[in-house]
Amino acid sequence: MTLGKARPRPARALLALTIGLALCAGTATAQSAPSDNATINLVRLLVKRGVLTQADADGLIAQADAEAAQARKQEGTANAAPAKPGEVRVTYVPEVVRNQIKDELRQEVVAQAKEEHWAEPGKLPEWLDRIQWTGDMRFRDEFHYFDKGNLPAINFAQLNRTGPYDISGNNVNLPPLLNTNENRTNSLRIRARLGVNVDLGDTVTAGIRIGTGDDNNPVSTTQTLGGGLVKKNVWLDQAWLAWKPTDWAEVIGGRMPNPFMSTDLLYANELNFDGLAGKFTVPVNDSLGTFATVGMFPIEYQADDFPSNIPTKQASRDKWMTGAQVGGSWKFDDDIVWKLALAYYRFDHMQGKLSSPCSIYLGQTICDTDATRSAYMQKGNTVFLLRDIVPDPNNPTNYAQPQFVGLVYDYHVANATTQLDMKVADTPLRLEGDYVRNMAYHSRDVYSPEHLGRVANNFDAGDAADAPYKSGPVGWMFRATLGDVNPHAAGDWNVMLAYKYLQPDATLDGLADPDFHLGGTNAKGFILGGSYGITKYAWLSARYFNAREVFGPPLSIDVFQLEMNARF
Repeated sequence: MTLGKARPRPARALLALTIGLALCAGTATAQSAPSDNATINLVRLLVKRGVLTQADADGLIAQADAEAAQARKQEGTANAAPAKPGEVRVTYVPEVVRNQIKDELRQEVVAQAKEEHWAEPGKLPEWLDRIQWTGDMRFRDEFHYFDKGNLPAINFAQLNRTGPYDISGNNVNLPPLLNTNENRTNSLRIRARLGVNVDLGDTVTAGIRIGTGDDNNPVSTTQTLGGGLVKKNVWLDQAWLAWKPTDWAEVIGGRMPNPFMSTDLLYANELNFDGLAGKFTVPVNDSLGTFATVGMFPIEYQADDFPSNIPTKQASRDKWMTGAQVGGSWKFDDDIVWKLALAYYRFDHMQGKLSSPCSIYLGQTICDTDATRSAYMQKGNTVFLLRDIVPDPNNPTNYAQPQFVGLVYDYHVANATTQLDMKVADTPLRLEGDYVRNMAYHSRDVYSPEHLGRVANNFDAGDAADAPYKSGPVGWMFRATLGDVNPHAAGDWNVMLAYKYLQPDATLDGLADPDFHLGGTNAKGFILGGSYGITKYAWLSARYFNAREVFGPPLSIDVFQLEMNARF
């Protein structure tokens, strides 16, 4: 046993040593022998190994010698006086009994030493047994191909991040634009995530995970290589506490993995949720189980002092998502399992609001509804110009009009998700279906007074003022995966075929898959992919996304990805 420094003495071990010393003292008394025996040697060995200090060892030996002397004195008194009725005196302990007591004490001390890891060479402390490390890595080569018939498109997400953008004739600069024509090939990217899950008792667990990422967007932890060979960013990807008071109920708070059964039609695979969720799983019988999930998740808080340069502060418009899902799982036999879930997700205060008259020409730089623009967008949702800018009376036909954009619609999303796992010729086959509909979508909203003449996208041909406006609230997906969905051994494989259809305002574009059509909504097309396991912990993957717009100007984008993945 190798010890770097003295460890605290376990109480039970000290008790065992004390009893051992007492036995030795008793033996010495009975046999009139010195106390320098095996037990004393054990004490000296424990001092040498750092389990006891020299002062504690000297104290125990002195105590044993004193008790031995007292025992000899009492023995003489006892021999002189007769025993009282009911009193039993033992002046000699047989060797077999002493050996039995020593064996029992030795077993008890060794068992405690193993449990507490203070007497096993190379053994880690007990608290490390409650920690589970997880992680994964991915190296990707990615290719983007744009159809030459695509028309230019404004990057409204960047406009909101870096704007406002002056839409007046005075501005000779174009607004931020998406790349719609120039191919991008051999973009090398990585993803690295490292997490730890901690057992905090019978019912409480915690998890923390860090991950890479080009920025703090919520839908991807992919990091692009290059950039002058600079070091890469690391973000806090998850941080949660979970309490499971019963086998069928769990409460999770913090930044957590997606607690709902869903597909990447609605939420990106890497999307995590900030907030509080409750998960309930109630089995009915051996073949039927039910589950439910409820949660509330803050999307964005409005600053207490917004707007900072106007005495009258804006009423709170904190943005929240609340969700509820119920579902069931049916096991028809060992090879056939069917799951079905129905959910409703309500996003509050996501809709943009037209500002009060805003006097930019007088130097006003913040309008009172600027905070109603989305904190994170991709592309697809219908947007409108947020600011009601007052014309400059000195130049009523040519004045600055710096604008942000906000969402035209609310989003109250109904979702039905199903998954069927089965086998075909002993090969796993998974069939998935997903349907979403924005129940808050009303086409007449785009013609309301605050939106009329201010809508900025989703016209049939370009952004011409007389082009017909087109949008919709529906999305659906079908996917089939043949083979092992998640390869866990060398030689495991799968092939996948899917079709997605997602109208512009079926759901929030900021939370959707960032790979299909390079993110957002207003997209339809096929996905083809496959994976092959090369070891138990590593596999190769390839995916091809063929997507184009549902409504509006032509925007066809093909994405091809080659990957090597690993988990540990």
